[in-house]
Amino acid sequence: MIRAFVALPMPDPLRDRLEELGEDIDEGRPVDGENLHLTLAFLGEQRPELLEDVAVELESLAPPAPTVALRGVGAFGGGRPRSAHVEVQADPALTALRDAIRRACRRGGLELPHARFTPHVTVARFSTRAPAGEGLARWLARNAGFAAAPFQPPAAALYRSDLGPDGPIYRELMEIPLG
Repeated sequence: MIRAFVALPMPDPLRDRLEELGEDIDEGRPVDGENLHLTLAFLGEQRPELLEDVAVELESLAPPAPTVALRGVGAFGGGRPRSAHVEVQADPALTALRDAIRRACRRGGLELPHARFTPHVTVARFSTRAPAGEGLARWLARNAGFAAAPFQPPAAALYRSDLGPDGPIYRELMEIPLG
């Protein structure tokens, strides 16, 4: 079984800035710059042959590139935050890209559960052993006005995610060019 997802990678200069932002929390585990991305569809654990069918469908896509604008910060998990993130401004083209990818995955044989799309880039994760506290609260206040120049990604990618003791390791399985 392969744990997989489709995402937009972050451009290099922005990746460096986001990595520094995650390291600035002083709590939890910052996401390594190489792993920073905007998830469009989480595919879960899948058989390799099913992912091959999905890849064929993804190759047939020719979606336009959305404009990605990062504005503000947040955390998921309520009173026990699981992660800190940079928020992504809503954009119809980004939602259309996500929807096209989900349709391609279904044509390839995947049954994806309905999921609300909250575009974001995770910059740090917290565990139950090392929960977020005052450091996260200070970080959220300090970075509430975070903004980055909008960009248009040249491609999305299908990734493999291998979980390890130091966090996940992501490997690109295929690139999906954006028009």
